[in-house]
Amino acid sequence: MFTFLKRILKFGWQSFSRNKGLGMAVIFVMTIAISALTSLFIFNELSKFLISKAQDQVDISVYFKNDTAEKEILDLKEGLYDKFSNQTAEINYVSKEKAKEIFLSKHKDEPLYLRALEETGGNPFLSSLNIKAKDPAFYAPISDFLVNSSLKDSIEKISYFASEKVINKLSEISLKIKKIGIYVNIFLMVLVFLITFNTIKLTIFIFREEIATMRLVGASNWFIRGPFLVQSLLYGAFSILIVNLFFVFILYILKADSQTWLFGFNFLQCFKENFLKIFGYQVLFAFILGGISFFSAVHKYLKL
Repeated sequence: MFTFLKRILKFGWQSFSRNKGLGMAVIFVMTIAISALTSLFIFNELSKFLISKAQDQVDISVYFKNDTAEKEILDLKEGLYDKFSNQTAEINYVSKEKAKEIFLSKHKDEPLYLRALEETGGNPFLSSLNIKAKDPAFYAPISDFLVNSSLKDSIEKISYFASEKVINKLSEISLKIKKIGIYVNIFLMVLVFLITFNTIKLTIFIFREEIATMRLVGASNWFIRGPFLVQSLLYGAFSILIVNLFFVFILYILKADSQTWLFGFNFLQCFKENFLKIFGYQVLFAFILGGISFFSAVHKYLKL
């Protein structure tokens, strides 16, 4: 059995090495396809990270008109606690005076802001409730409650709607890029299949005399098929190796800059943490695709 496998591997390697030009073409296209698949996975992780970051920053700030009594606002706060006790993490009341103090503290070293505030001649800030939910999904029912509450006519503005648009836009862009990635991968899969199929077909033609000799001496069907299967798997193995070396190199270069402009997202760390999953997808993608090409070509041209 060991000798049988050894000979198949030997003949498979010989077949692979003798067709370097065609082999390079297969590996090149398969490398691009696996790179696209890997990029799609990493982008998916990035989009989840960014959406999560955006959701963490979201809260509902409800601003009330100047003539709204403080007691009415505090009553609404209690009503929110009663209705959404299991959904709200915290609800903070910020009075007009407190809002002004926060502004002065935040911009104490910025004369332009302080001068602008002085020119207003009073306190332009509004009283507000800042509501933090335990899950972003809870914001919609909370905002619905607010716009239908007894104080709906006293509400000047609800800040959540702007943040909701940002999150929805992020999700929409993420979904579109995923769809494009899927279409690109399907196109590349077809291309890899065709090139691998024709490479094996040509290899069978080149080795036709040796195959005929094997048949004459009574070689089994699998002994004849085996080298071509090994050849297909070698294409996948080399492609996966090239892709992973390339990604480690590129992501290492991008590591510092990406954390700056992507809110701390580390491409290299993401790749390392998910490597086994990524590698599993790569192997599944490359070997199944190579296997389909192999079986299709062998079935059509070897007639075994």
